[in-house]
Amino acid sequence: MKKGLLLILSLLFCVCGTRAQLGGALQKAAQKAVKKTTDKVIDKTTDAAADAAANAVDKELDKLRSNNSTDKPQQSSAEAVEEQTVASIMAQLPELPSVQQLVNYKTAELNEQTVKMLASPVTSFNAKLFSLSMQALSLGAQNVDSAQVMETAYKAAEKSTGLSREELEKLSEMSDEEQEAYLKSHYKEGTYEAAVLQQAAEAGEYLKPVQPLIDQWSAVDDKVTALYKQSETRCRGIYAKYADQLSKATGKEKNALLMKYYSEIVPIQREAVQQAMQLRLKEQLPIADKIEEKMVEIRAQHQDVVSMLLNYPQLTATQYFTDPTHLLDIPEFTE
Repeated sequence: MKKGLLLILSLLFCVCGTRAQLGGALQKAAQKAVKKTTDKVIDKTTDAAADAAANAVDKELDKLRSNNSTDKPQQSSAEAVEEQTVASIMAQLPELPSVQQLVNYKTAELNEQTVKMLASPVTSFNAKLFSLSMQALSLGAQNVDSAQVMETAYKAAEKSTGLSREELEKLSEMSDEEQEAYLKSHYKEGTYEAAVLQQAAEAGEYLKPVQPLIDQWSAVDDKVTALYKQSETRCRGIYAKYADQLSKATGKEKNALLMKYYSEIVPIQREAVQQAMQLRLKEQLPIADKIEEKMVEIRAQHQDVVSMLLNYPQLTATQYFTDPTHLLDIPEFTE
């Protein structure tokens, strides 16, 4: 199965806005599923990032529910023209921080110089990066019938857990301890895994007409992976010069050594990130847009959660906004 599809499937519960309705137990299960799969696609995705993304989409869905009220004023044509797209959001990302700015920021971080970190252009860049990534994620909540979203989300949860809607709603009212006890007595082991595999099989059938385009999209992803592997190989060679000293150093001495090492590798990392982002913007996004054109037809024919979430432009944007996280890495190698 294509890794892009795996990522989308792993986000099934996290992005549908069901977290508040299903309670803590299912939320934790969803986060675990997200982390397990996204770690294979985006090494820098963390539990905190998954939480932030989910919370942001929850907020967008809350806005959506409010905006769908009967007294909502009609959107003007001027406002409609100004609606954002994945491409327009990606285009708003400012230039990457310079090598010196990255070195200065990393020095302040290692030495716990909070004021310098806050004043750094890198901090401003990261704030903009996070904001844009959340905007890209939230685009999926626009022009969606919130009632239909909740209905399909509940159906997916029922199918994946083996619990009825009434049981799921009952869970949402329980404490963590009560949820755990209830699930132990009612939840069938392996139900979620079986449901995901079934959904993957169904999605595979839906996606057959689009598979050649998905293969092209994945081929660009492979190019990006190769770029980072080349960068890692170069960094590994430089690390070898410092490995022995770093293994013996502690405290400020180790920080100083790390910064010497980082100062040598950060131009390599920055170059790799720049090239990766260009590949995503110039090659991968146009393919993603073509896939999305086909997905519109698929969604019209298959009204289910999986087909609704297959959005390759958003997936491309997510990876595009994840690429800069490599800039602040100080990779250490054991071999």
